[in-house]
Amino acid sequence: MPVQLPRTTDQLTVLLCVSGEQPGFVLAYLNASQNCVHLLGVPAVLTVPFADEQAALAQCYAAAGPARCREALMQVLALPEDTRYLALSSDVLERIASRYGPIRIGFSGALTEDELARVQFVNVGDSSIYQEKIDAILADPTNEQYPDIMLLEVGYVQKYVQSGLLKNVKDLGITDADMANMYDYNLSLGTDAASGDTYALFWQATPGGWQIRTDLAEKYLGTTDPEALQDMLSTWDKVVEVSKTVNEASNGKVKLLSSADDLKYVFCNGARTSAWYDENDNIVIDDAIKEYFQLAKDLDGLTFNAKMWSTDWAALKDGDGETTEACIAFTGCPWYTYWCLTDTWSGNCALIQGPQAYYWGGTGLAATADCSDTDLAYKILYYTTCDTDAMIAINSANGDFVNNKEAIAYIEENGSGTTSTFKCANDQDIVKFFADKCDGINVLAVGEDQKICENLLPNAVDSYVAGGDLDAALSAFAN
Repeated sequence: MPVQLPRTTDQLTVLLCVSGEQPGFVLAYLNASQNCVHLLGVPAVLTVPFADEQAALAQCYAAAGPARCREALMQVLALPEDTRYLALSSDVLERIASRYGPIRIGFSGALTEDELARVQFVNVGDSSIYQEKIDAILADPTNEQYPDIMLLEVGYVQKYVQSGLLKNVKDLGITDADMANMYDYNLSLGTDAASGDTYALFWQATPGGWQIRTDLAEKYLGTTDPEALQDMLSTWDKVVEVSKTVNEASNGKVKLLSSADDLKYVFCNGARTSAWYDENDNIVIDDAIKEYFQLAKDLDGLTFNAKMWSTDWAALKDGDGETTEACIAFTGCPWYTYWCLTDTWSGNCALIQGPQAYYWGGTGLAATADCSDTDLAYKILYYTTCDTDAMIAINSANGDFVNNKEAIAYIEENGSGTTSTFKCANDQDIVKFFADKCDGINVLAVGEDQKICENLLPNAVDSYVAGGDLDAALSAFAN
């Protein structure tokens, strides 16, 4: 049943099973609070408990059907208890998928059948417990779940890059020439600054910008032209002044921004000039962070104070500005633009840089120090992060703004094959807009810590805005 206007509390996990000689399995997770559906391919060769023994998921499906597959997966993956299942024949799937074109990405062209059979996916839990679980496994290379390849979110990738627990990509056979098309900021995020060795590679680039809702911009700012909007919002002083103008003109029904919280990644992942930690592991507060504290204070009363990913924050995307509250601008990267903005914004969105270049998000791929199959690890890392044709295919499959300059240049010239229907106003091209936005990103790859940006900093800023003393708030944040 289609969900027209999902509530932010709506969540659903479904195991999709496609029958055939080689059955296929996908976990689909609806997370309405993020306006996203996450898809995870589950290998048919994944080992699961079955009939008091161990068997491949495909064998379990052939013998007992989708319901038993669901039960078996729940014993090895951290799935919700209310996970559902849906079984389709390949003919039905083909009829459904035909309107979108063929699937364009997979390992089938990069790995042999034998190599594919050696790939096993292990899910140790969601992001809130991932580091705790993986750290315990990494501490014991004899653990049967010890990974050969790890996925590392950008907020903690440097922890592992500097840990000695990963393998230098050059030891896998990946060369400087293989990495030549990657954006410099992503290479820095996966590199140990002290040694210059690279341990994690990214398939996705995530330069940041501002998304402007053009119907509200026309009404309250008098233009929808991206260049004019950029000039209006090119400095933080201008952002404060425009916020005042919009607030007064709308009688508080429309704001420029949802809250200062929407700007945290701009300051954490672009404006800072000092790493979070000094040589004694003390938190460093540079001038950019002080500026963020003051900006939040200046914006007090000029935003809705709605925290990112909250119910109130999500609702502001679709308000009409008259009977319901609305925001003119949000900040985000390419994936945020076409996956997290709502239908209200499609054809009704202009992209600008704003006052500061920054990045938001990304996932690194790394081989572990005791990787048991370096040949296969090389093939997977090379295919998913270095191969230009694979990068173009990834963009076609899911719209990712890929970490490959040559691929992006090809997509600029030939267009994206993605099935995403999101469009910007006045035919502004999303890939072309973001194509040069990686160039000015300032990366501090030493001691990065997502807990600071996503937890400690917002709490300290809230305390200051609520009436605290700046020096006291900064001191409390640092300690």
